[in-house]
Amino acid sequence: MSSAGKPIFTRYGDEEKLNPIYGVMCSLVNFVSEQGDTLRCIYAGNHKIAFLVRGPVFLVMASRTGEPSAHLTRQLQFLYTQLVSILTRKGLEHVFRRRHGFDLRNLLGASGEQFLSNLTSSMDAHKLSSALPLQTSLSYLLGAPSCLRLPVTARQSVNKALLSVKNRKLTYAVLIAGHKLVQFVRPRKTALWAEDLLIIINLINSSTSFRTSEGSWTPLCLPLYSPDANVFAYICFLSKYGAPDVCLVFISSSDDEFFNLSNSKHSVALQLQESSALGQIQYALRRPSFSIGEVESGGYGVARDVHHFVYVSTAVNQLVAPSFSPPYTDKRLQQQLLRAYQEAALASPQAQQERADAVCGVKLALYARVGGSGSRVVCHSGRTDVEGACASCLLEAHQVDQAGGAHPLHHAPDVVILL
Repeated sequence: MSSAGKPIFTRYGDEEKLNPIYGVMCSLVNFVSEQGDTLRCIYAGNHKIAFLVRGPVFLVMASRTGEPSAHLTRQLQFLYTQLVSILTRKGLEHVFRRRHGFDLRNLLGASGEQFLSNLTSSMDAHKLSSALPLQTSLSYLLGAPSCLRLPVTARQSVNKALLSVKNRKLTYAVLIAGHKLVQFVRPRKTALWAEDLLIIINLINSSTSFRTSEGSWTPLCLPLYSPDANVFAYICFLSKYGAPDVCLVFISSSDDEFFNLSNSKHSVALQLQESSALGQIQYALRRPSFSIGEVESGGYGVARDVHHFVYVSTAVNQLVAPSFSPPYTDKRLQQQLLRAYQEAALASPQAQQERADAVCGVKLALYARVGGSGSRVVCHSGRTDVEGACASCLLEAHQVDQAGGAHPLHHAPDVVILL
């Protein structure tokens, strides 16, 4: 909602009927602000009501899922980031500076509402009713996009094709399959932040019009790259080339590059087709991620009672995780595991020095290791004691370091640093 109590977006219910609640929420925020403090969370029985204030925009989430309040706030921050990507931070502030009571829905339109709605669904992929894989939620939990596993030769072909685009006004070239990152290229001194990349992934999966068009051209703000200005995105699903789930995205700083980038798209798609990389991406997207069994059978030192783990490269903020094996094939148990990962992630600060935290519960034991190169969270069965979990994870880490390119984790994109 706006600071004037005007509705902007709600996931559930009708904005007009919720107007009285918006007024109460704004009053609470303003009352605490007048006391020289910031309202962050209200605890009411088994409910948590998280608040986030960003200039003229107030964001509120009420939840009884048991998620940590810090994670609820993180989801609200992603929603604000998505809002900025549509209107820019400067645009938001300008609108409300001119008219405090402006109804922002007039600017968002149906497409803006769809972007926000799709984002909330992606962050909530662990719900029983969701058709999205749990890794989609993990991406937003850890602020790191999930990577598509590919053979090294296929990834090299993708990298070569993207690098073949010669355009000085091209800022980023990104290849995405479903909700997973395949590869991106960027100028040497220009970073592509993980949050911006997740915004791009959400954008292309929010509208069916992108899939039916041979090439779409849309203004877009990447909040961590430049929150006050738009860049321009050329978006094309490669259905014409036999890969309907693969999307090529070019980000340009210029608004007159549509035709040049359209020609570049055709060139890149043909290279991917001729090298068979496009077919391998489609195949990889349909098959599950590598299993814990593959890691065990490879002799990489993972204990037999390890059911799941998540590896995040803190250097580039990208994650890789195996598919779920019993007992975590049940979505209710996957929800419990996600809650445990949330607690472990919040307990392990993203510090440069290496740190380890062990959490032991009735049904599972978690070991989280945070270092300069990356973070691991490993899930063991409840029979495992803390020392066993720690020893197994350290052994697994050592074996990954020694295994080189043979380890399944090394099928993640080249930009992921595992050692």
